[in-house]
Amino acid sequence: MPVCDGCGAQVDDAHIRARIERLEMATRFRPLHIQVLLLGMAAPARPEDYFYRAAEQGRERSPESRAFFDALLRCAGENPSRFATETEALAEFQRRGVFLTHVVECPEDTEAEREAALARCAPSLVKRIQFSYKPKYVAPISRALQRIVPLLSAAGWADRLILNGDKPFEVHGISGRDAFTNAITEKLAKAVSSTA
Repeated sequence: MPVCDGCGAQVDDAHIRARIERLEMATRFRPLHIQVLLLGMAAPARPEDYFYRAAEQGRERSPESRAFFDALLRCAGENPSRFATETEALAEFQRRGVFLTHVVECPEDTEAEREAALARCAPSLVKRIQFSYKPKYVAPISRALQRIVPLLSAAGWADRLILNGDKPFEVHGISGRDAFTNAITEKLAKAVSSTA
């Protein structure tokens, strides 16, 4: 069985196809110059909840996924309700220079699997950030990513990490979303002013 580049596990062909589909969706909305790279823990289990899968009128997303989608749009300075479609919203997210990726690019069923995949994938994430994404700022958006903050700092990203104190923001919960939105908006404004 092949080993997946996205999670480091031995997987079947269906797993590889699903990962390629997610990569194609994300690539469609990847900014040319990434101002803020948002780091999630792992891709969601439901394909309909994947951030870059544009749903029609938001009906396909779970309520939690809808709240997450809207929170990320707000961090880019947008009002989610102003868009007729999610495709339009994702295009504006791209235009603002914000991109979401996951440390573990595939869904993991259990916490133990996520932790093992995080340990396998964290070193390659640092290389992707340095050589592929090349963002101005990096924002871990799951408390589960606390373990990678020292790794990112050691790789030279300490002064470009967007953190809640010294910890990652937790965007999936209600508390802390305003602080997260303000922190990202501030860094986006700073990035734009430095290129003006």
